[in-house]
Amino acid sequence: MAVTSPIAFEKLIHKTILHTSFNIARAFAVETGIKTQLAIAVDNKALADGFDCEVLICDPNNSASLAAAIKASTPTDLVAIHDSQRPLTRTTQFHRAIEALIGDVDAVRPVSEFTETLKAVKADATIERTIDRTSMQRISTPEVIRFSAIDFDADKSTWFVPLKSDAKISTVDADPESLRVNSLAEITLMESFVHWQQTVAIK
Repeated sequence: MAVTSPIAFEKLIHKTILHTSFNIARAFAVETGIKTQLAIAVDNKALADGFDCEVLICDPNNSASLAAAIKASTPTDLVAIHDSQRPLTRTTQFHRAIEALIGDVDAVRPVSEFTETLKAVKADATIERTIDRTSMQRISTPEVIRFSAIDFDADKSTWFVPLKSDAKISTVDADPESLRVNSLAEITLMESFVHWQQTVAIK
C-alpha cells in the first residue's frame, strides 16, 4: 500500500481512506489464500500506527526510494502496489491483475479509456490544440510486478517502481469504481457514490 498524499488520512464515511484501501488489499489476500506479507509504504512510521503489517519507510512518490524499500523488506516473488487513495477498488480488480501475470509477462496494471476532451493551452490561456484522447489512458492499481523485473539501479519510472528495460508489461481493464481521491471535495463526491452503491445493494 503506497501512501502518496495526506489525503489518505482523511475520513471516508467512518474510516480513513487508507484503512478502507488497506482492508481491500487484506480481503484480496484472504480470498486468494496465497501467502502474503502486507505492507504500508509511508514517509513517517508514526503514520502507520495501528496497522498490523510491515512498514516501509520511504518516499512512495519516488520510484527509486520505493524500490529500495521493497528490496530491503521481506523477500517475495511478486509485488502488488496499491494506491492508498483508491478506497473503492474491488478485489476483482486485484484478481484480474494478478491473473494476467502469466507466461513471460513481468508487470501488469489496470487501465481504462480516457473519455474527456483534452486541450493543450498556451501560456496566454489560448487553446493550442486538441489532444487525441485515444493516446491517453487512466492508470489504476494495483500494479503487480515480478520482483525480478524491478530495476533497482534506475531512478525514474512511469510505474510505482522502475522496471528493467526488457520487462514485458501488460494491462487489464480497470473498474469504474477504482477512482482516486485527490481532494477534500472529491471525498464528499465519493461518499455520495458509496451511499448510492449501498442503496442499490439494498434494493
